[in-house]
Amino acid sequence: MENDYEQKRQEIIDDLSDMSEIANEMLQNSIKALDDQDGELARQIINRDDVLDNFEVTIEDKISRLLTLRSPIAGEARYAMAMLKITRDLERIGDHSTNIAEIALELRNEEYLEPLVMIPELAELVLDMLDAVLEAFVTENHELAEAACRKDERVDNINDRIYEESLRIIDNASDNERDINQAMRFVTVAKSLERIGDHATNIGEETIFVSTGNRVKY
Repeated sequence: MENDYEQKRQEIIDDLSDMSEIANEMLQNSIKALDDQDGELARQIINRDDVLDNFEVTIEDKISRLLTLRSPIAGEARYAMAMLKITRDLERIGDHSTNIAEIALELRNEEYLEPLVMIPELAELVLDMLDAVLEAFVTENHELAEAACRKDERVDNINDRIYEESLRIIDNASDNERDINQAMRFVTVAKSLERIGDHATNIGEETIFVSTGNRVKY
């Protein structure tokens, strides 16, 4: 029974690792598609969203069956619940990456009003957070998770700057519907990245809980 439990637990960890790689790749490629105005890459990302949905269903099912094998001790129960929550966060990250890809597809033939400076900066910060919290969870490194979570405030600040800059563009656009639409789309992209930062923070908070038994909120 013990070997069976550990084997199935490791299967879930492996699935979660595979899911995190896909979510990370989707996020990177969605920003690349937007920056390069690559419609084909955007379509590939959109078509991959179902893969994360399937992972979520599979992992949730495996976690449910794992918990029926034996009565888990407190630490095991915390770990199982953390994996369940992280799975849902990764699925949401995939959703937001898909949203960005859809905007990239919509804007692929338009000349951008201004260079995408702050959006790639925001995306790089969010990717760093996501990489760090996923590594922290696997290694149960609560200090790494805490350092990543503290970056969320910077994410919020950059998102606010993008919003303010987009408002300036809208104010100057007069009745130019294309310019207004484009500025609004960039606000949506920034908001999706900000939400991905929130999901990365959630993963960090779960890692801290698993590692220390303490609940924290950033």
